[in-house]
Amino acid sequence: PRICGVLSQITGAHLAHWSGNVKCMQSMFFIKPPGYPGQSWHQDENYIPTRDRSLIGAWIAVDDAHVDNGCMWVLPGSQQRGYLYSTKKHGNPDEFDSHDDMAYGFDESPQIPVEVKAGGVVFFNGYLLHQSLRNRTETSYRRVLVNHYLSCESLLPWTETQEGGSVARADMRRVFPVAGVDPYAWKGYEQPEDTSDTRLYIRQATHS
Repeated sequence: PRICGVLSQITGAHLAHWSGNVKCMQSMFFIKPPGYPGQSWHQDENYIPTRDRSLIGAWIAVDDAHVDNGCMWVLPGSQQRGYLYSTKKHGNPDEFDSHDDMAYGFDESPQIPVEVKAGGVVFFNGYLLHQSLRNRTETSYRRVLVNHYLSCESLLPWTETQEGGSVARADMRRVFPVAGVDPYAWKGYEQPEDTSDTRLYIRQATHS
């Protein structure tokens, strides 16, 4: 309830007539053992496009997250332009997971670490540039639950459209309303029929 209370205030605060409704579209659990790589610079909106710039990540620390075990780093204010930076291969497998591309074309010098105690939550907009580095400890895990939320008014073109379908009207309905009223509730909600669904998976991290 406390997380939803915050979300109902910030998710669409930039929208003049937003009524406080929020839906959750994704939940991910990241486990970073000692020695495991981080994730290079990226913006969540590059992977989860919203129609109204309302994407919010809730980064929930399960363990203390600090510089040594690979906490998140951010570029403060980088979300304000609403600009998606281009991406490329990062070329640094010793530091970053090889699955991920890297955003580029900006000044990294203002970056700051976001150290969080276990149980703490960091909320950030989908356009915020952020990264994490390798876990350089020998014994400390950095586990985190990351949920993604957006305004219920925003369609979510996250999946491929049927042949002939309009991309502008595409709307992935595998979502869960968590605050307010969903104006698109009449569309219904999708649920996985079984755990073999390809959108439910465990990605193996690469490390040296």
